[in-house]
Amino acid sequence: MKIIVYGVKPDELAYFEAWQKTHNQPLSLHSELLDEKTVAWARGFDGVNCLQTTPYSAAVFTQLAEFGIHFLTIRNVGLDNLDLAAAKQNKIRIANVPAYSPSAIAEFAVTMTLYLLRRLGETRAPLAAGNWNQAASFLGRELGQSTVGVVGAGRIGQAAIRLFAGFGANVLAYDPHPGHPEPRATYVSLKQLLAESDVVDLHVPGIPANDHLIDDAALTLMKQNAVLINTARGNLVDTTALLKHLRAGHLGGAGIDTYEHESPALLRYEQTGKFTDPQWEELAQLPNVLLTPHVAYHTETAVENMVNFSLANLVGFLTTGEAPDEVRIK
Repeated sequence: MKIIVYGVKPDELAYFEAWQKTHNQPLSLHSELLDEKTVAWARGFDGVNCLQTTPYSAAVFTQLAEFGIHFLTIRNVGLDNLDLAAAKQNKIRIANVPAYSPSAIAEFAVTMTLYLLRRLGETRAPLAAGNWNQAASFLGRELGQSTVGVVGAGRIGQAAIRLFAGFGANVLAYDPHPGHPEPRATYVSLKQLLAESDVVDLHVPGIPANDHLIDDAALTLMKQNAVLINTARGNLVDTTALLKHLRAGHLGGAGIDTYEHESPALLRYEQTGKFTDPQWEELAQLPNVLLTPHVAYHTETAVENMVNFSLANLVGFLTTGEAPDEVRIK
C-alpha cells in the first residue's frame, strides 16, 4: 500500500510521523499542493491524500486515472474546489473529513464576533500613536445583549449556536435542511434573519447554489451597524458589495477568515513576495475588518483529527474498498 500526501503543513508533520509509526506504514510527504505539475509525483502510488483550498482540476483527475489511482481523500470538509464531474468520469472515489472539530470553527467565529463588537481593531492605530483617550473612546456592544443569526445549522452551526446562546445572545438560525434543530435557536427565514440580527455568522458550504449568498441585496437587508462573520467559504460573500456597505457605514464590521479571491498567488505570497489584490488591500486597511488567513479550523485537536481521519478513509478504500466518509458523487 503506497500513499502519497500533498499539502503537508509543518504543524501536521508530528501527526503524520506518529501515524506512520503506529501503522508501520511509510508515507511520501510533500508540502507542495496537488496540481497539473505535481500530479506526476503520484505515479506508482495507490492512493492520494491532500489538503488545499486551490482547485483540483479535471486535468489532475485525468492524470491520476492514467496512473491507475482511483482513491483521493482530503483532510478537510469542503468539496467546492474539486471538479467532481471529472472525478466521477475518471472513476476516482473521494472521501472528506466532515467533522474534524466543529468546536474549533465555532469558537473562532465567536472570537471574531467579540473582537468586532468591542471594536478592538479601531483602538490599535490611536494607541500606537500614543493617543490613549481616543483609543479608549470606542463604545462597544455586548454579545449577551445582541441577536445573532447563524446561517447554516449543521455540525459547526449548531456548535456556534450553543456558544452564542451561552453568552446570553438571542440566536436565530436559518437552514434549508435543518435535520435535528438546535433548541437554543429560533429557526426563521433567511430574510428575517438578515433583517433582525446584529451579527450574521455563516456556516454553509460553498456549493454553486450558495455563491454570493450574501450579495448587495442581502447586505441591504441587514441592520445598520450589523457585523458579518465568514469562517465558511469565500464565495459566500460578494466582496464588492461588502466593501460598498463598509464604506457607506452601513455595516459595523466584518470578520473574514475565508476570502472570496483566495488564489494560489495569495497562498504563495510568503515565498514569492508578489500578490496584488486591491479588494484585499482595502479590507486590510479598515479598522472594523478582521482578516485572518483561513485558520478558523486550526487547533491541535482539529489538525490531528484531519490527519488521522483522512488516512483512515484512504486505508479503508485501499484495503476493503470502503471509506467511512466517502462522498457520494451524483
